[in-house]
Amino acid sequence: MERWRFVDLGARDGYFIQSVYEAVAKFVGSGRSPPTLIFVYPSHPYVCIGVNQLPDLEVDTELCRKLGIPIVRRQVGGGAVYLDQNQQFYHVIVPRNHPLARGTVEDFFRNVLRAVVEFYRSYGLPAEYKPVNDVVIRGRKASGNGAALLHGSMVLIGNVILDFDAETAAKILRVPDEKLRSHLVATMKEWVTSLRRELGYVPPRHEVVIKLRKCFEDALGIELVDGELSAEELEETRRIAEKLASKEWLYALADGREDLLRRYVPGTRVVKVREGHYIAYVDHRGEKTVRIVLETVEGIVNSVIISGDFFVDPPDVLLEISKQLRGTKISEVVERSRSVVEEALSKARIVVGVKPNDIVEALRKSIEILENFATS
Repeated sequence: MERWRFVDLGARDGYFIQSVYEAVAKFVGSGRSPPTLIFVYPSHPYVCIGVNQLPDLEVDTELCRKLGIPIVRRQVGGGAVYLDQNQQFYHVIVPRNHPLARGTVEDFFRNVLRAVVEFYRSYGLPAEYKPVNDVVIRGRKASGNGAALLHGSMVLIGNVILDFDAETAAKILRVPDEKLRSHLVATMKEWVTSLRRELGYVPPRHEVVIKLRKCFEDALGIELVDGELSAEELEETRRIAEKLASKEWLYALADGREDLLRRYVPGTRVVKVREGHYIAYVDHRGEKTVRIVLETVEGIVNSVIISGDFFVDPPDVLLEISKQLRGTKISEVVERSRSVVEEALSKARIVVGVKPNDIVEALRKSIEILENFATS
């Protein structure tokens, strides 16, 4: 039976939580550390956005500042979430050539998440795996997960939801008006579930940890051996956490154009800077959401920002698409983007939840609303 290291880190802040799996991935990928399962939970609330997202388009950054809630851009894909002490996280880190990681990304999710499915079933709940990256109970999301290839390791991070604060979660997300926010609260309560909702109570954390650990052992056919992070892994975690806390990392996808984001108001489609100078904000829903910020000056693309709750690794692929489209006439953007997007995504290590046509279609919508606005 294969032996893995098991590390229970207890309560840590959001920057540490979103840094430790990358730090450990460096050591696991190089063979200096064994396959590792980490358990950890938030010591304080924070907002976590996906690596392919931008904070101003996803959350109310001013409210987060007032409430003292940090915004952490994690290093795997997915959407924006509010996280607090009512979570129990697990990080699965294995070498890229490990049997669990040799198939597709969906295979990786399916195989690992058997443990989470069995955890919920151990409480008599009818949990199921829902592709690509969720565990659901009676159709409601009970666990959200993300994956990335980091430093020669495949990494999966996810959570067991002990309880869920839909009101606070809805407050921090960007919505056009309060009426829609009320609808969002109702939708979240309908879509997201928790152990409290399903059982009528929250089991003690030590019980959750013991059960979840056993389910990982049984589902993956492994023996988990108690261990600790090495001094080198802890130092690397601290280094990465400093990067995650920087404005440069948080706004990396903006590529120096944070001013475009500051003009955004939820529900706004086009902003006129001056005659001939426009900024369009467009969402396109495919399997996941693609968000486009398109700036044009005198009919020429001046800047494009592409973001969303999909999984593209490395995220620099999105910056490459943006750079390739700068200077293009808006009448030629859609046709040119087909080859640019296909080529860029073909170079990515992981692409889940987005197809080339999703980005092309989002760009087409952007051009369409710009043209309609300019002629209205």
